[in-house]
Amino acid sequence: MKYLLKLALFMTFCLGAAAGAPERGALAQEQTAADPELQAAKAQFEEAQILYLREQWDDAAAKFLSAYERKPFSSFLFNAAVAFEKAQKLDRAVDLFQRYLDKDPQARDAAEVKTRIESLKALLAPPPPVAQKTENAPAPAAVLPTIGPKGLVIIESKPTGATIYLNDKSKGTFATTPWQGSLEPKPVKLLFEAKGFKPEEREISPRTDKVVELYIALSEQHFLGWIEVIANVPGADVFIDRQDIGAIGKTPYTGHLKPGKHTVWVARSGYQTGQKEIVVEPGTATTHTITLETVEYAVLKAGGVDSQGARLMVDGTVACAMPCEHQLKPGEHQIVVQKEGMEAYKDKLVVGRADETMLDLKFSPKPPRMKAWTYAVLSALSFGGGIYLGVKGGEIKDQIDSDVANPAKLTNSNDSRRNTGKWYYIGADMALGVGALTGLLSLWNFLESGPPSTANVKKVNLAGPEPKQVSLVPFGLPGGAGLSATGRF
Repeated sequence: MKYLLKLALFMTFCLGAAAGAPERGALAQEQTAADPELQAAKAQFEEAQILYLREQWDDAAAKFLSAYERKPFSSFLFNAAVAFEKAQKLDRAVDLFQRYLDKDPQARDAAEVKTRIESLKALLAPPPPVAQKTENAPAPAAVLPTIGPKGLVIIESKPTGATIYLNDKSKGTFATTPWQGSLEPKPVKLLFEAKGFKPEEREISPRTDKVVELYIALSEQHFLGWIEVIANVPGADVFIDRQDIGAIGKTPYTGHLKPGKHTVWVARSGYQTGQKEIVVEPGTATTHTITLETVEYAVLKAGGVDSQGARLMVDGTVACAMPCEHQLKPGEHQIVVQKEGMEAYKDKLVVGRADETMLDLKFSPKPPRMKAWTYAVLSALSFGGGIYLGVKGGEIKDQIDSDVANPAKLTNSNDSRRNTGKWYYIGADMALGVGALTGLLSLWNFLESGPPSTANVKKVNLAGPEPKQVSLVPFGLPGGAGLSATGRF
């Protein structure tokens, strides 16, 4: 390739006996065990997570329990308990939290779960009779801290019994294979060691809504294959045989690989993932080129410090609950962000293929409605008073008209009731006028809006040109070692 400069500097070592020669570490290979029950449990788990996000608590709990029937992992019991607690079925939640502890008494969160069980039992206990309440009665139970479902990580190795370290060995042994449990939803590096095998490491990104499986085979082989993966996009992630456990490097990538058939993926934001099937022979070095094509869509990332609870609408349709990420077709779109108690954000957005737009919202609060309600109450009172005074004035008028029509009763123009009725009518007119005025002021304040919410908009094209770069990577060959320099210009 005319854009690829590759310089290889070989350093030759005088080797002693073949048995004493140093060996290069091999890349451990992941493989998915053919376990239909596990795959069914994963499917049930992911359906449960979707139902949980939709706040369909009972259905989510049922799916978690269905996953547990397929594969009795304790995390499934924990998630079902959380869903039942959300559904206010605290007795079911207590039962499942206890089953979770019985299944995994050494769980890292065992102490927190025990405390939660006691708090839920206190909420379920009937209140004491009124007569028994005293000044020394215990205070009501505190509000339980927020809790959510767990993800699941399943780690197996060949050979079994390999020691697992998290991030580095200074923290001591984490577990031994096989292992299943939950890890915090953030990238983590796993180090594997077993006597008589080459140590290996892998980076994974656990999630709360997925089951992550990792199978790693520690290698004893002396002769491995050597591969180089090149793409038209430098810095793209390289995956071998599995994508859900994280990338093993970036393009241009070089490393050892176990002989046999393998699948290589190359992925980067803004491009369609490239895939290639390769065959690795022992003791050989091969180069594999994968070309990436630009994606057909744009990405909108909407968020901000106070965006929790807001919803994003695109072209009149609800897209997602913020903060979130949403794909858009190239072209012009009408963006609306709504949040309770805040002024809406509205804008037009024009995007192209592989554009990534970051929308950092700053919400403006709506004006308080206390003044509007005050005017509304005054208007109602004024209208009520005006109607009352008008009715009283009408009663006096009816009395006078009745007396005038009765010859037995003598009435004249100086009847004091006439002045009283007159003042009633004047008061009614004034009260109704005040009611109308305050009613208009109330309506004005209800319709009043504050300054619109704003957003800091940043747009980049993920398929844009990369800066020039050169990378140096070590590599080995049977009987020697070397250094490879690659770059793009």
